[in-house]
Amino acid sequence: MKKEENKVSPENYVSVFDRMLDMEKREAFIGRKRTSYNVSEDEAAQLEAYIMSDSCTEDIQRLRDGDFFFRPPELTMLRKKNTTRKRRIYRFRDNESMLMKLMAFVMHDFDYLFSDSLYSFRLGKHISGIFDTVNREGYNRNCWVLKTDIHSYGDNVDPDILSVQMRELLAEKDPTLFDFLEKLVCRGEYWFRGNLMQGPTGALSGCALTNFFENVYLLDVDEVVRHHSVYYCRFADDIAVFTKTKAEAEEIREYLRNTFEERGLEFNEKKTEICAPGEGFDLLGFRLADGEYDIAENSIEKIEWKLNHFAEKLVRKQRKGFITKEEAMQAMIDKVDRYFFGIVREERELNWVDWAFRVLTRTDSLERIDAFSQECIRFVGSGGKRTNAKYRVRYKDMRRMGYRTLVHAFYHGFERRAE
Repeated sequence: MKKEENKVSPENYVSVFDRMLDMEKREAFIGRKRTSYNVSEDEAAQLEAYIMSDSCTEDIQRLRDGDFFFRPPELTMLRKKNTTRKRRIYRFRDNESMLMKLMAFVMHDFDYLFSDSLYSFRLGKHISGIFDTVNREGYNRNCWVLKTDIHSYGDNVDPDILSVQMRELLAEKDPTLFDFLEKLVCRGEYWFRGNLMQGPTGALSGCALTNFFENVYLLDVDEVVRHHSVYYCRFADDIAVFTKTKAEAEEIREYLRNTFEERGLEFNEKKTEICAPGEGFDLLGFRLADGEYDIAENSIEKIEWKLNHFAEKLVRKQRKGFITKEEAMQAMIDKVDRYFFGIVREERELNWVDWAFRVLTRTDSLERIDAFSQECIRFVGSGGKRTNAKYRVRYKDMRRMGYRTLVHAFYHGFERRAE
């Protein structure tokens, strides 16, 4: 399968650092963060105080002048949900992190470079568009489907290969930006447990520019697969390819496997499958079968794991005398409400109903999640009992304390509660 050339670039280009200096652009960035349910009030206030300050202007001017003053990031290992594996997160100093968030916002202007098949790090492109297209065009009924995944994508991005790709895209039109990004990904230094370590940092997972790096890394691959398939979509490391024949799906699978190997990426064999026309399959956390969309089993299990983990944590705090049963029960209800409805913004969670409700066409999974949530609330409210004693915690008491179901919200809508 032959790779194709990328097309570029609009006229009258204004450099990213010059656009970051534009106060209207900065105000637009703050406005977007203010309306985001993934940003706390405190973080939004901190962002505004710095981004609109003279200090930020001076820092942007330093970057525009080629002064690379960013320090090596701090590596943190976080446990993945529902698994013993850990993921790498690189944290920068506050001002550096805020500068990269502003930079990432401005760099959405590069969206035109990416394939229409790419849905991650794209303003105005919601994954519901994938499912609308698949259903409307009948791809789920008429096409073979190759589903695959990249294992630990961001961690395995080769900085040297990424540098070459960014050079092709940016070196001529925005040389200062390219120089900054190259130094950022190729420096090969990070702090870990108080020691300065040497080694590749991949796409610097966890920083504001990670999605941009991951998109660039497979930009040419997206174009190749798109032109050799009926329909293709990718969201970060999650890939689906729709083809006319099984042979075409197998050819693309081999192309992806070989290309990923060349780039140091791990082709996830366990999550790779080729499905026949009309056969149900999972995509981006959803299950598509018989023209209906529901939550995929793996996604439900992750949700249940997270809720159960929090419930057990609350019971342990009860038994140590740190909180009462009533306080634990209220905390569990608040956790459920916050996770699904985005009521409190301290956590970096993508508001669950905002993206899920746009896709779902049935409520089987919502009923199951509602039942599990109630079990967790009863478990906590009964002091950690798994027996029928937990049913002394009545449903009407849950409702009085603020609990609400996903099924009701799906059919009747919901309002976020201000705290």
